[in-house]
Amino acid sequence: MSKQKKVRKMIKEANKLADKHLSEETINWKAFAVALAVTFAIFVFIFSSGKAEASCSYTTNALGHTQYSCNSGQNGTLRTDVLGTTRDSRTGTTWRTDVLGTTRSSDGTTYRTDVLGTTRGSDGTVWRKDALGTMRSNDGTTCKTDYLGTMRCN
Repeated sequence: MSKQKKVRKMIKEANKLADKHLSEETINWKAFAVALAVTFAIFVFIFSSGKAEASCSYTTNALGHTQYSCNSGQNGTLRTDVLGTTRDSRTGTTWRTDVLGTTRSSDGTTYRTDVLGTTRGSDGTVWRKDALGTMRSNDGTTCKTDYLGTMRCN
């Protein structure tokens, strides 16, 4: 085998190794989309909740379901199925995000996040994330995630 063929073979092997490494390092988009949908569903749940549910905590379990518990005694689970529909076990409300990024609720409310990260609901709610990572609503509700991943809203 000539030197040139050996070099070509080494280059092909290096390219295969690089391709394998890149495929292992890429983002798992399906898992990312599910996590994003669950997170968005949490915010949608917060949007649709009244002041009676204002003090709640949200945790994601090992199955990827988000469980919530409120000081008012209300609790439930947000589950996202393989089709991307998120359902609240307590209220039965469902949310689905279309290809344009608009989240539509079974109760008729829609939510849209702009390029700056501001989420606006058709019910007039507006949520923004500040520099410290706290989500703030136009109605005065704030939500903060602690180091354990539990989101607490008041």
